[in-house]
Amino acid sequence: MKEYIALAIFVFIYILIVGRIRFKIPIWASMLIGAVLMIGFQIISPESAFKAVQLDVIMFLFGMFSIVSALEKAGVLRMVAVKMLAKARSVNALLMVFVVGMGILSAFLVNDTIALIGIPLVVYISRQLNIRPGVFLISLAFSITVGSAMTPIGNPQNLLIAIQSGIAFPFTDFLKFLAIPTIINLFLTYYILRFYFKKELVLVDYQSIALDHSTIENKRLAKISIGVLVATIIGFFVTEALRFLQITNIGISMVALSGAAVIYLVSKERKEIMQNVDYSVLVFFAAMFIVTAAVWSSGAIPIIMTHMPTPNPHDLLQSNAVISATSVTLSQVLSNVPFVSLYHYVMINNGFSSNNVAQWMMLAAASTISGNLTILAAASNVIIIQVSDTKGIKAFTFFEFLKIGSVVTVVNLLVFYFFIILLGH
Repeated sequence: MKEYIALAIFVFIYILIVGRIRFKIPIWASMLIGAVLMIGFQIISPESAFKAVQLDVIMFLFGMFSIVSALEKAGVLRMVAVKMLAKARSVNALLMVFVVGMGILSAFLVNDTIALIGIPLVVYISRQLNIRPGVFLISLAFSITVGSAMTPIGNPQNLLIAIQSGIAFPFTDFLKFLAIPTIINLFLTYYILRFYFKKELVLVDYQSIALDHSTIENKRLAKISIGVLVATIIGFFVTEALRFLQITNIGISMVALSGAAVIYLVSKERKEIMQNVDYSVLVFFAAMFIVTAAVWSSGAIPIIMTHMPTPNPHDLLQSNAVISATSVTLSQVLSNVPFVSLYHYVMINNGFSSNNVAQWMMLAAASTISGNLTILAAASNVIIIQVSDTKGIKAFTFFEFLKIGSVVTVVNLLVFYFFIILLGH
């Protein structure tokens, strides 16, 4: 009986998320309601719910959000974005710089963060070019999803995989398997977008654009936040080297949290920086961990998975094909972060360990790229739509996103699949 109650609660959560505009309930609140219901109906005990929360993920997100908040407060992120776009000499070049640049930024600053930063910039650029905002908003959605696949800190599902899989050197392995195909896919995505929007792009008078070359707003905070960001990224690699040498076992979450601690200790704007951290995202993930753990422990997932093919840890071709197909299918229903939170149980129960690096990388790539098929498959898509709506701007329709996204998803997935198979053997 518990499994059916758990599934009913999960469906209820999904309905709330899909109908968020009609019900006027934020996504984080919908997930929190679901977590409370799971505990209230005794699908999971309060003790088990507390243990289900991945504190490593919460600490990492808080640390990175704090660093990004400082960068934004200092005016660094806007300056970087404006300078990046100013390098273009035509509207096609602008689109390419935008797609590749935003994609690479998302790999190191979390795609949800770049979504928030990119929206005001898209609005500004669209007004200057007198072009429909949806062109660059949909390009923003695709680019930050593709680019975020490259590192374990690019998006939340990659971080979950880095922590839950037990991979010894996640940062190194992610870059080894996913960096090159991600760069390739960013350029392929640009060409797909350029072809689809060619009729709108050809009408643009690029010479009319006048970017605001704003300077750094707070030089002291800029130096601190840039220094901390660089030190934090270096710290990710150093901790992996130390783990390889068996000197210490410090995780990337502690590195990110340490970086945030330095900012709060040294900067004078600590109060504003802390206030600008998006705590609703942290609540969403804490609640999501409880919900997914409850659904798994209730026995509901094994029932669902009986209708899905089982990946074989000893067959790279078969397992990666199954992981890809399952990721694309279920991510459209669950969204990619909850899907990964649940599917890692399936993989571990089927014999996948920290030694199956190629398969974990396939899960990271496939679950991430699945976010480009439909609007609901990735949180960053929802963020772009919600923020655009609050600004009175029409982003893109479900079917327009699906029409372009189906091509982007298939092309990107094939590149990742063959590259990971090539390196995995």
